Amino acid sequence: MSTTPDHPWSGAYLADALGIEIHSDPASHVAIEDLVGLALRRNPKRAHLLVSQVLAKHVPTEPALVMAAGELLGACVAQELVLLESPERLTAAAAALTAVLQRATGQRRDVITTLAARVAPLRTVVPDAVVIGYAETATGLGRLVANALGAYYIHSTRMATPGVVPVAGFEEGHSHATSHAMVPTDPHWLDGAGPVILVDDELSTGSTVINTIRELHALVPHSVYIVAALIDLRSTEDRARFDALAAELGCRISVAALGTGRIELGEDILGRAAALIEALPQGATEQDPQRGTASEGSYSARTLDLSASSIAPVRSDRFGNAGAPAQNTINTIAERLAHELSERAAQGQVAIVGCEENMFLPLAVATALGELLPQATVLFSTTTRSPIVSIDRPDYAIASSLSFASHDLCNDGPGIRFAYNLSGSEQRPGTLVVFPEPGIGHAELDSSSVAELPTLGAALGAVADLVVVLLPADLPGTPRKATS
Repeated sequence: MSTTPDHPWSGAYLADALGIEIHSDPASHVAIEDLVGLALRRNPKRAHLLVSQVLAKHVPTEPALVMAAGELLGACVAQELVLLESPERLTAAAAALTAVLQRATGQRRDVITTLAARVAPLRTVVPDAVVIGYAETATGLGRLVANALGAYYIHSTRMATPGVVPVAGFEEGHSHATSHAMVPTDPHWLDGAGPVILVDDELSTGSTVINTIRELHALVPHSVYIVAALIDLRSTEDRARFDALAAELGCRISVAALGTGRIELGEDILGRAAALIEALPQGATEQDPQRGTASEGSYSARTLDLSASSIAPVRSDRFGNAGAPAQNTINTIAERLAHELSERAAQGQVAIVGCEENMFLPLAVATALGELLPQATVLFSTTTRSPIVSIDRPDYAIASSLSFASHDLCNDGPGIRFAYNLSGSEQRPGTLVVFPEPGIGHAELDSSSVAELPTLGAALGAVADLVVVLLPADLPGTPRKATS
């Protein structure tokens, strides 16, 4: 990749400190080091985190870039299905993505426009496909792949879904929260004969995918499974496991990825990572007490409550959807938000933050908001369950950490949540706009589910001017509200 003193690789510090080596395959669409940086996890099962530069989970990112990268992955799936009419256009779009990633955030609006223009013609309709995204990281990415293919979409969930019984479940062994459930409301969601496409941000060993395919194949056997990931770093042995599973089940299993390669971690990576964390200067990995541990009442926030408006209730993709939220719904929310920001005379960068699995809708609103406010810098990211060490330096991927209590109903109960890269050096936005899960109200947001932890509003409101957007939810078993 191209690095400069002003734009170093955000994995360099950890790669040097722990001896991590990443190698891209010559045939990779995009170099792995352009797609990810590195950070330290607080997880006894996994030492490092590959921090995506296009997913917007941990790194606030231009929404148009996130959209284009996700749809480009959908084009890679179409190519794997031998349905892409112009493979050379895919190569050109991948080169355009590389050009974006080799520039610093804030200096690449023109190349993002070029990227989006190259990706748009690659949409390939595969109407009989079923696209499945993994919670929480890839819920938005899976929707983007489904959009690119014009396909049905559903993602796994860790949220409680009263009244909807899971039809399948599987485990993600290395994750901070391991259990996934599938809660489709259509009993025939998997009955078609088309390909099943599993979408995740990365493939490291592929064990979660193997668990998933076994579970799904036991429900309804399919002849083709495509695994779509931003990066594929499986070893030769792990690739052989996919081949063995395909032979066992009598099906085809193949992988589509933007970046392919391998990673070398060396011996005792867990022990060396723990020693590195212990050796960091005291306080270097702790959040600033003024940034995310604010007490109730020491911050100000305004709520844009659209839950009682004429906006159509939002149906989560965890229940399965034939299409994305209507564009007129997205535009209306963005217009109301633009008016709110204008009324508040919002200054500086605007960061839109989705909450955990609620990724696509706020991403789409952020994209529309950027078009309504062309002079503003609008970025997008989401909160997460993953505890990560923050070190404020340009060659490390996680500069800052905010922690707060969960506010929604989860299968594993209440817990701690995080937002990253919103308060480090030169990262603090002028305005934060937070999108809780649709259906969440004031009562849930205003109470902390974990003792001694701030609420979402208190943590983020200590960083910047805060707007919280409340949206109505279309929940299974509840009457649909009439809209004008």
